[in-house]
Amino acid sequence: MANVRTMLGDTELVSLDAGQFPYDGGAMFGGVPKVIWGNLTSVDEFNRIILTLSPLLIRVGSRNIVVDVGYGSRHTKKDLQIWGFDPAVTVVTALEEEGLKPADIDTVILTHLHADHAAGSTSDGADGVEPTFPDARYIVNETEWEAANNPDARSAAAYRPDDFVPLERAGLLELIGDSHELGDGVSVGRTGGHTAGHMAVYIETDAGKAVYPADLIPTRHHVRVPYIAGIDLFPLDVIESKRKMLTQAVAEDWVVILDHDVAGNIGRIVQDAKGRFAFRD
Repeated sequence: MANVRTMLGDTELVSLDAGQFPYDGGAMFGGVPKVIWGNLTSVDEFNRIILTLSPLLIRVGSRNIVVDVGYGSRHTKKDLQIWGFDPAVTVVTALEEEGLKPADIDTVILTHLHADHAAGSTSDGADGVEPTFPDARYIVNETEWEAANNPDARSAAAYRPDDFVPLERAGLLELIGDSHELGDGVSVGRTGGHTAGHMAVYIETDAGKAVYPADLIPTRHHVRVPYIAGIDLFPLDVIESKRKMLTQAVAEDWVVILDHDVAGNIGRIVQDAKGRFAFRD
């Protein structure tokens, strides 16, 4: 994999290559039988499919905004055994390919605080765990922050406090409500569904609009409205938010940038005569 970019007016959108990892196919497709989803994507002997770690870099004017940060570099041997990602490939190495250092990033948007989206927020430093992007403000939904710091039994394993608590101690955390404008055409909105405080990111320019739906629509196969991951905490909210987003994406011809699709993450949404949505590169 490699970084992939597209332009939307004067705004550059880069789907960053922060690595790949294997993940249980049944967990990703929920109630969809393997006899169906197994025809859509490759699967290994452990019933796992390959997902990408694809944060989004938004370059607009003098600003460098990163959306989600992948697993990062702070891990244990057990982490690598469980998740199977390459620790040498991170959001930082992906940004280096764009000529950027961590200090060049002014804003980090975390769509939610699961480890595959937020662990790269912090790194091991001389004095312990510290923010990876020292001059950035980190944007997190307040509902997500509360859920991550007080997780239920089902969610506890997905959240690691050292991924995000140091951001608050460093004074870099900015908690926001259900919608928020960041300026330069970039905004965020809470979708819920995957987690209570899950957000999508929107980019609007004179040339059109783009959306990064994060884990509301993790792969191209999940544009099918009934395809809901087994790890989504609020399935009916996923259906409602997804249908609304996809309908707008078709009507207004949005660019859609996915976060986990190994076949390619930048495309648009089309709809057939029966109302079924599909992703087109």
